[in-house]
This record gives sequence, C-alpha cells and structure tokens, in this order.
Amino acid sequence: MVDVCGAAYDLVLLLALPLLYFAAAYLVLDLPAGLIARRTHFSSLGLLTFAASLGVSLLGVSRAMRDAPPVVPVRPRFARALLLVGWSAALLLTVADLAG
Repeated sequence: MVDVCGAAYDLVLLLALPLLYFAAAYLVLDLPAGLIARRTHFSSLGLLTFAASLGVSLLGVSRAMRDAPPVVPVRPRFARALLLVGWSAALLLTVADLAG
C-alpha cells in the first residue's frame, strides 16, 4: 500500500510540477504587465495569486541555479531546459496578451 501511494505521489509530481512552474511563470510576468499597461487592477485575490506564483517561480529558479536534483525523475539538464522553455513561452504569451 505504501508503494502504491508513493507511486501515485510521484505521478502527481511528474504531471503537475511542469504545469505549475509554467503557470507561475506566466502569472509572474502577466499580472504586473497588465497592471503597468493599466488593463487590470490588483484585488486581494490577485495579489495573493501573484505572491504564490512568485514563490513557486523563485523556488524553481533557485533549485535550477543550485543544481539541485529535480523532484521528478528526469535529468537535471532537461529540467533546466524545460524551465527555460516555460519562461520563454510565458514571455511570448504575455507579449501577445498585451498586443491583443
């Protein structure tokens, strides 16, 4: 039973962490950009979302910079490349959101 729960936990981490890092990177870039462009205003929920996104993003970046082993079973170089791709895509989506 412990092995099944451990495998389920690993599977959730494997599927959720890349999406969580990508969503956090997008929100860290998009929320302030919308505020600067005067398209949106921060509410308390928006500020909480930004703070949580910033925390998750800083966690991912600090782990990558310290060469910490990835939480999911992938090579560290692949994990850093995926993090960079996520930040690049988030930047492109933020620019597209501001342009449109």
